[in-house]
Amino acid sequence: MSDSKEKYVPKLIKSVLKDVIAQKPLKKGIQQIRICNAWGETMGNHILSYTDEVRFSQNTLYVKLRSAPLKIELSYGLDTLVKRINDHLGGEFVQKITLV
Repeated sequence: MSDSKEKYVPKLIKSVLKDVIAQKPLKKGIQQIRICNAWGETMGNHILSYTDEVRFSQNTLYVKLRSAPLKIELSYGLDTLVKRINDHLGGEFVQKITLV
């Protein structure tokens, strides 16, 4: 029975979680959450307070704002916002932002 202890090598929780997250469906879901959270992290609390919903689908970040003037103001710099979010994420994830 003492041989059973030798079969299992203890692993760090960090390494186990990394293996679990690396599974394709989980990785995609976590990546979408990171991308949606990047909106608030890059835009700040003031703009986040006017944001009702953020959703990511097919390389497009959909942001629902409840302030028409803010929507118009942000629409002038969407390319800059895409670059800012991608820089924050460390890769080219978002190709387009659509304000709804």
